[in-house]
Amino acid sequence: MSKEVLLKKLDQIQELISELEELLSKPFDEFTSSFIYVRAAERNFQLVVDMASDINTHILVANGKRTPDSYKQSFSDLGKLNLLYRELIRKLVNTAKLRNVLVHEYDFEEDYEKFYTSAKESIPAYKEYIRMMYKYVKENIT
Repeated sequence: MSKEVLLKKLDQIQELISELEELLSKPFDEFTSSFIYVRAAERNFQLVVDMASDINTHILVANGKRTPDSYKQSFSDLGKLNLLYRELIRKLVNTAKLRNVLVHEYDFEEDYEKFYTSAKESIPAYKEYIRMMYKYVKENIT
């Protein structure tokens, strides 16, 4: 993946985060009153995690590491390269877990409040991830 493609993916994540932030800025009752809001937020959240994992995998492979076995591992392995700090990794790993709950419907039981709260809490972590990955890609990927 070229530097330009990685930067474009980071731009897309930033756009998805902005959309997600707008959706989640609605009061919970208003958010859940429309399946369109809920489904759009869930899909944006999934895409953010998916794209970040793609970026992570590329960076890991470019650094001679093996392809991670999971979304969670892709974030953890970036920490082993000292590209992310421990607390940020913990938060991002939690987003990968939530993504798996959404996509695979593991015991989700229509708990929109848990998603709403967790997704809101993930936004600052992804803003930090974007900042750190932009810096890394611009300085280290040719």
